[in-house]
Amino acid sequence: MKSEEFDMVDGALEMNGKICGESLEDALLADPDCCGICGDTLMKPRLLYCLHVFCEHCLETKLMDGGGDAGSPNTIIVCPTCEFETIVGIKKVADLPLDVTKTNVSDVSHSVNPTCTSCTAKEVAKSRCNTCHNLLCNNCDTAHHYMRCFESHSVVALEDMRKEGIKITIHKPLECEQHAGENIIYNCGICNSLICALCAKGDHKSHTTEGVADSEIRVRQEIEMLVDESKKKMEKLMKCSSSVDNELEELSHQRSTAKDLINETYQSYKAVLEKCKDESLEELNTLYHDRFLKMMKQSVDIAKTISNFEDACKYTSKLLESGTVLEMMYLRKVVASRLLGLNTALANFENSYTLEFKSDFKHFEQVVKDNFGIFITESSSSDSPPKSPTVSNRASQLSPLDMSAVVLSKPASLTNGSPISMPTSMQSSFEGEMTNSLQHYNQLASPPLPQVSTTPAPQGYSSFAEFNIAQLATLAETANSAATSPTPPTFNIADLLTNDTAYKNLASLAKLGLNTTVDSNPAITANGGNMLVRSTSTVSLNLANNMINGFGGVSTSTSPLLSTPEDIIPTDGTSTNILPSSANNPNPVPNRSNKVSPMQIRCKFGQLGPSKGQFNSPHGFCLGMEEDIIVADTNNHRIQIFEKTGSFKFQFGIPGKDEGQLWYPRKVAVMRPTGKYVVCDRGNERSRMQIFTKNGHFLKKIAIRYIDIVAGLAVTAAGEIVAVDSVSPTVFIIHENGDLLRWFDCSDYMREPSDIAIHGKEFYVCDFKGHNVVVFNEEGQFLRRIGCENLTNFPNGIDISDAGDILIGDSHGNRFHVAVFARDGSLVSEFECPYVKVSRCCGLKITSEGYVVTLAKNNHHVLVLNTLYIL
Repeated sequence: MKSEEFDMVDGALEMNGKICGESLEDALLADPDCCGICGDTLMKPRLLYCLHVFCEHCLETKLMDGGGDAGSPNTIIVCPTCEFETIVGIKKVADLPLDVTKTNVSDVSHSVNPTCTSCTAKEVAKSRCNTCHNLLCNNCDTAHHYMRCFESHSVVALEDMRKEGIKITIHKPLECEQHAGENIIYNCGICNSLICALCAKGDHKSHTTEGVADSEIRVRQEIEMLVDESKKKMEKLMKCSSSVDNELEELSHQRSTAKDLINETYQSYKAVLEKCKDESLEELNTLYHDRFLKMMKQSVDIAKTISNFEDACKYTSKLLESGTVLEMMYLRKVVASRLLGLNTALANFENSYTLEFKSDFKHFEQVVKDNFGIFITESSSSDSPPKSPTVSNRASQLSPLDMSAVVLSKPASLTNGSPISMPTSMQSSFEGEMTNSLQHYNQLASPPLPQVSTTPAPQGYSSFAEFNIAQLATLAETANSAATSPTPPTFNIADLLTNDTAYKNLASLAKLGLNTTVDSNPAITANGGNMLVRSTSTVSLNLANNMINGFGGVSTSTSPLLSTPEDIIPTDGTSTNILPSSANNPNPVPNRSNKVSPMQIRCKFGQLGPSKGQFNSPHGFCLGMEEDIIVADTNNHRIQIFEKTGSFKFQFGIPGKDEGQLWYPRKVAVMRPTGKYVVCDRGNERSRMQIFTKNGHFLKKIAIRYIDIVAGLAVTAAGEIVAVDSVSPTVFIIHENGDLLRWFDCSDYMREPSDIAIHGKEFYVCDFKGHNVVVFNEEGQFLRRIGCENLTNFPNGIDISDAGDILIGDSHGNRFHVAVFARDGSLVSEFECPYVKVSRCCGLKITSEGYVVTLAKNNHHVLVLNTLYIL
């Protein structure tokens, strides 16, 4: 089924749910005295066996339109409301029972002196029995109050009913169908039918009969038991309906997730194919040059041998023509030695060289189909997982991932060569974890294929699958990652510019993002391509970026981010365009001429659930002392701590509103250098702030009743806690001991704060509905705005590098987008992750390696993205 058809199905299901809901509501609010076919007041109402009432004439018309009048005696009437089929006899509609609850009821509310209907005295009624539906005179009223047979009846005075506006009705007795004018007063236990006195003396003479009044208690109890049982069944069905609705929503969410994972798989395999193509072309050139050189050498050797033969034969022929016998005898030994030497030493020049490329398309197609991914549904057997197919010598066997919703197997890293740039997390957003390991894809000349390892996962990873996928980092990175090297490698500038591995060196240098010594010069921070790096050095030169952009001179920008070509100073010393200054312009309009660069998924972890490593609508996160990812798992009432690779470390928090407990935590921040956690949750008030140790033990509570909803939380370098209120845009600066140090109102400059970042003495507040970031000084004075609509749409995350570059993140259109600005508000670069949908990102942080971290609240996972992208 095509995706458009799936969308149509989703729409039909949604419409069906609305129709069902509207029908149920209409049915509950419908007038019970109106016909469901014609809409008018019921005339001679007939009751179908589904307990829906319609006019007799309407049912007859429907029966004739359906051809039932000329059919068999067992004619079927389909209820227009519930489509239940009612079988009628020869009399057709006349066989259906009348709705006596409507035909036998008379309204006597306007009668001045209604008479008693319970006896034959015809005295004025003073009350009404709501059980037997009769008007009672004074004597009948006394009997209803004192006789045991009426002890369960409910009697109400007519005067009280008139005061309360209750309609006074009486029910006429039912007449026998066999004997006109005779009222039904007996119930035949043998025939299970209602009869009159004449019937009891006639056809039912020998049957056991009892008075209708005597059967009241038993019949009422039977019907009440059926009603109670029906209500219980209805409650179960309502729960089942709610469960089905939730499962439909879950199924739709699973399909969306599976679609994203399929796209990720395609991008991953596409990267593998690109890598294989590049390697094959490189190998082709190597093989060609090797054989070309050999054949050229062979050609030279043959030509030289031919020349030697020609010279020897020429001299010998001359000797035979003009030499005497004595001269030939004298030179015979030398001539023969040379000729024998040439003939004996003659090399074998008949070797042939071939260069042919062969591929097995059918086998490759089958391998791709077998290993692209599998679907696991409710009918899949967990005891006997599907067998993995045998693959070629280029790829080893792929184990299916253990997921309950949708499972897509992914390629692992190449064993020899650089890691491949591709999305890294293939884990579903729902139940299940990666419990089986992915095996390695090997190159053509790799050693024998490894078997599936059952050893523990490498340190820092929760599984081999995560480890393998993490190796597929970027197309430009080299195999020996500088991030895992104990000492950064040293590069020579001459080699960097002339060696054929220059770009690989640049990739490694860019990935380092650390201080790298170059010919005893001061340390530099290399940022090749679009690499985001949090600088750790006071000197930050974009040397690698300049080399990539034409090997120009040293950039004047101290930004650790990608510099634009306009930033480069030419080698002749003349200056070029410098980023515009906004000293006199508080609201600069960014020049959007930069190309939006894609971000690769370095790591993705988390899914919906209450277990460790799972989330339920997390609203905030921060980076810890060791750049651990601390997540405020809001609906699970806890804080979870992970390593940057996604490995779970520990958690803390018990659901509750008391001190030390957590109740819907929304934001979390870390106080440096103590490592204490500041957590904002609800508690008993609208907002509450609590401080925990770095191990998660409760320390103290800070009362913040003056804050409605904490939209952003940060800690200054001096250890002051900064919280911004989203309801009344206000920034509060709070001491660790709970004292409110100062505050400033920013409602005149913004509509709805969503996040806050601090750099030096400046406060950067995201305005979610204003589509920009507003900058204030520490005293609350407005400085400038950064960003604009269509560039920073609905910003919901911000972080600032050590060099002052502002990263603003948003997920407008379910695409995570990051805009990078200089401190003056000029646009530096843009990034976007096209491989996965991000529904409502919450926060943005940048690690020391330049990885961008964000939290997808509605997708219940954390994304770690790599911005390195070198062509």
